[in-house]
Amino acid sequence: MRMINKVYIEYLLSKDDQKSFHKVINIIQPKLIAFATGILKDKSIAEDAVQDSMIAIIKGIRKLNNHRKFHSWVYQVTRNKCLDIIRKNQKYKNNCSIGNHTELTTSYSTTDEQIDMMSMIKKLSDKQRNVIHLFYYDGFNISEISEILKTPAGTIKSLLFDARKNLKQLFGEQL
Repeated sequence: MRMINKVYIEYLLSKDDQKSFHKVINIIQPKLIAFATGILKDKSIAEDAVQDSMIAIIKGIRKLNNHRKFHSWVYQVTRNKCLDIIRKNQKYKNNCSIGNHTELTTSYSTTDEQIDMMSMIKKLSDKQRNVIHLFYYDGFNISEISEILKTPAGTIKSLLFDARKNLKQLFGEQL
């Protein structure tokens, strides 16, 4: 489903019209709010960060030559806006976690297996949880996650490997 969303968004961007771009914004905005909330730990502040991100995205979209880079670019813009808020407001420094994703969202129905999986993912470290979310829930590949988090690809692979191993252990304990 996530790959279909990425392909659909790239298709809409290729149409290069205002109506299609508006659809793209409606698709990505909730995901960016969840991403920013994971960093800032405050949904209303995250919504402000995403609003600032949307302004930057609208202004900068014409400079983006490759529509395939759109997804990682919008996450980078949002991450940078969150960092700006953290830098400007010292009170957020202790509460925030760059690379943390506490709010995992999914568009699937809530089955027992999904609830179990979500509770297991929440037990992972902040960095592992973030990589799992970006890889499996948002459909980014290793190099895109590396760009978004400004972390070497080898580190991303290691975090993903460790997260999978930890999830297997957590599920083994639950059975």
